[in-house]
Amino acid sequence: MFIIEKPGILYLLLLIIPFTAAFYWNMARKKKKLARFGEYEKLLTQAPDYSIGKQHLKFILSMLIYALIIICLANPQMGTTVKKAERKGVDVMVALDISNSMNCNDIQPSRLMRAKQAVLRILDKMESDRIGLVVFAGDAYLQLPLTTDYGAAKLFINNIQTSDLSRQGTAIGSAIDLCVRNFDPKFENAHNKAIIVISDGENHEDDAVHAAAEAARKGIIVSTVGMGSTQGAPIPELRNGQVVSYKKDAEGNVVITKMNREMMQQIAKAGKGFYVEANNISSGVETVFAKLSELDKVSFESRNISDYETRFQYFLAVALFLLLLEIFIFEKRNKVFNRTHLFGARNKDKRNMKKTTVLPLLLLGFMACGIQVSQAQKAIPTQQGNRHYQDSAFDQAEISYLKALSQDSNYQKARYNLGNTKYKQGNYDQALENYSNLASRTDLSKEEKADLFHNMGNAWMQKQEYRKAIDSYIEALKNQPGKTDSRYNLAYAQKMLQKQQQQQQNQNQDQQQQKQNQQQQDQQQDQQKQDQQQQKQNQQQQNQNQDQQQQNQQQDQQKQQQARQKEAEKQEAERILRALENQEKNTLDKLKKNKDQGVGSPVEKDW
Repeated sequence: MFIIEKPGILYLLLLIIPFTAAFYWNMARKKKKLARFGEYEKLLTQAPDYSIGKQHLKFILSMLIYALIIICLANPQMGTTVKKAERKGVDVMVALDISNSMNCNDIQPSRLMRAKQAVLRILDKMESDRIGLVVFAGDAYLQLPLTTDYGAAKLFINNIQTSDLSRQGTAIGSAIDLCVRNFDPKFENAHNKAIIVISDGENHEDDAVHAAAEAARKGIIVSTVGMGSTQGAPIPELRNGQVVSYKKDAEGNVVITKMNREMMQQIAKAGKGFYVEANNISSGVETVFAKLSELDKVSFESRNISDYETRFQYFLAVALFLLLLEIFIFEKRNKVFNRTHLFGARNKDKRNMKKTTVLPLLLLGFMACGIQVSQAQKAIPTQQGNRHYQDSAFDQAEISYLKALSQDSNYQKARYNLGNTKYKQGNYDQALENYSNLASRTDLSKEEKADLFHNMGNAWMQKQEYRKAIDSYIEALKNQPGKTDSRYNLAYAQKMLQKQQQQQQNQNQDQQQQKQNQQQQDQQQDQQKQDQQQQKQNQQQQNQNQDQQQQNQQQDQQKQQQARQKEAEKQEAERILRALENQEKNTLDKLKKNKDQGVGSPVEKDW
């Protein structure tokens, strides 16, 4: 491929047009002056050594020299040269505690979130080092092998949760042993390896101090970062990211977890490393990175890279040759070439010259330069964008790539790099749009397709559309089966898909449970309404019964009162009757007594 490093300089070639116009204007002015002394053609015959053609030749040579010098200044580059680039750095394995106690918020926002932020800040400070990740609770698992793909590492770290491991505990020793086994064995004696254990130190599983000492014996430094406070905090129990309760022991008391500072210090001492304690103010990242910079940097990767090779010297050589040629060409006619007319032939009949013009040649030259400028217009902005991208100036890189695409919308390098820039800016939809624009192209190599689909998978992962991410990683592996990053990302995407499906299933179950609970509540409410209505009816019936009872009682009272009244009247009548009977008896007794005594009864005058 032929490109121009500084295409803007080529615009100076446009000055050839006014130079040519000035030359022909000067030739016309000379002809006009000579015409004042006689007929121009006859005057030429009087000066046989005067050559108009050589003047044209010298002018053309001058313009070619000028054009070649301008091209040299633009620095043309053609072909590629292969260079070997080495990457030097240290190997760091991070052992991250994801037990339930890491959900405590004695360090805001939580111990785990603070730990993840610390690792991400370490990644931001790394340039050419390799980093790996081991997560542990009751068991230890390799989450990410040693890699320089910091984007993939951040993706893994951001998605870590305490629910990733079912067996709870704090197996720090197992995590250290797993980190040791995953270092590159070809650098066994190199002092470029370090392990950073980030935990609250509540080790209940194994001998972490012994594991750290064994790692130090192999030349691996083990350092620790304590997450938590010595005062401790309750362990929250989460459901769908929300705290529903706090962990309790068998007696129903809330469990308080405290950071074991002594354990973390012992591990760091045995591992010949250092201990840093995180708090709400500092996460200890600066100290960690300062210690890592003291390790020996080892060349662990060597790649052959291609770069464009400068070719301006060839144009400069031609320009110097033409310059020498122009110096030794005189305006007088040479006797040897007296009959040769390079730029015009004399017609003996008409005695005039048929001049050929240099404008067609110049136009052809401009067309050729225009083609090269067109190639450079899209290649140079892309190179500028690449430099901005490496400097993390993604907004300026985006502008450069858009400039290249404005010249050629099908320029695949600019399109691909623009997608990467959008990804870095967090605009994953536009990144996928640019990647998809290239996915259907047939002129891409298998390695380019593998990188393209790998990046597409990363973008889908950021959007948490794990099914599409899996499909993209599979396509990447189809084009490059040995692509390690794609294999690890594929496994992680499958794991996240299962987790997402499980969460979705749990959510569906929760929704169904909520629906059932709602239905039960509705039924209970309906039953309560019915009970209330029944109670109301019962109350009304009871009220009616009470009214009836009161009426009956009143009637009974009236009857009883009437009966008592009748009884009283009867008793009164009987009393009066007995009184009359007694009076009559007394009267009869008196009469009888008087009769017995001989006393007659008085005569009643009226009966």
